[in-house]
Amino acid sequence: MKKAVHALVHAGRVHGAKMLAILSTITVVTALLTGSPVGRRPDPRAGRVSMAKRPMVPIKLPGMEMTQWIDVYNRLYRERIMFLQDPISDDIANKMVAVLLYLESEDANSPVAMYCNCGGGLAKSGLALYDTMRIMPYDIQTVNIGMCAQISAFIVAGGTPGKRYALPNARFVLQEPYLYPQYDREGNPRTRIMQATEMKLEVEEVLRDRKRMIDGFSTFTKRPVDVLKKDFERNFYLDALEAKQYGLIDQILAPKRPDKQSSADAKMGNFGGDGQRYGDRSFAPEASPPQTPGGLGAMPA
Repeated sequence: MKKAVHALVHAGRVHGAKMLAILSTITVVTALLTGSPVGRRPDPRAGRVSMAKRPMVPIKLPGMEMTQWIDVYNRLYRERIMFLQDPISDDIANKMVAVLLYLESEDANSPVAMYCNCGGGLAKSGLALYDTMRIMPYDIQTVNIGMCAQISAFIVAGGTPGKRYALPNARFVLQEPYLYPQYDREGNPRTRIMQATEMKLEVEEVLRDRKRMIDGFSTFTKRPVDVLKKDFERNFYLDALEAKQYGLIDQILAPKRPDKQSSADAKMGNFGGDGQRYGDRSFAPEASPPQTPGGLGAMPA
């Protein structure tokens, strides 16, 4: 009787081990397909779980026989094209600064194109990126391709004068800097306990960042500081045409051929050209638009 019981227990353990192995294999395969880390909970502060890896493209480096696969953003860095898509944090700013420095060491004369679709971020991190952009010897062409708010709008407006662009449906939001909440390890908001003096110092620092941004926007747009202070009292939304009139950008980009007939005519990065109508507004240039280094053409209002 005891031998029979031991045999059943042993069989159950073996079956359980096999089931655990199968479940573990399923977990690993699912993680590889979705691009999520194995054995790690998703960060609740992220707001969403990434369901796919970054697109991979082939590249063959000089002197190498084998073709390598790298993510599309690293491939575009080789063409001096940068993307600003995530909220600007210290980590994002450091990575962007590192790329700018590398591009300077590789070629200090060729321009760089920076495409932005970013909802804002930390003011100090954005100012660190902007200061680095200012000291670079090459021109930096900025393009708002979607929504640029707060410090990311500052980055777009801080591009090389004459080379600040936006797509027709792009939007800008001018916002004041503010204190972001802090979170614990589980992603829950943490109550900050501080003395009144410490709170006063933090508020003064936020107001100092606000002054830096307003002074910068005043330089970019050639508008008085008093006007900008009034506009910063509330969220200030501008479309592409309003942003051009306000002075945040220099030109609005449009397709070279509005009447494209086949998909073979559509190529990435081909913008600019003849007049085209958007909604109730008609944009018709009097002369041929200038061509920019990144294959972009500008369409004046």
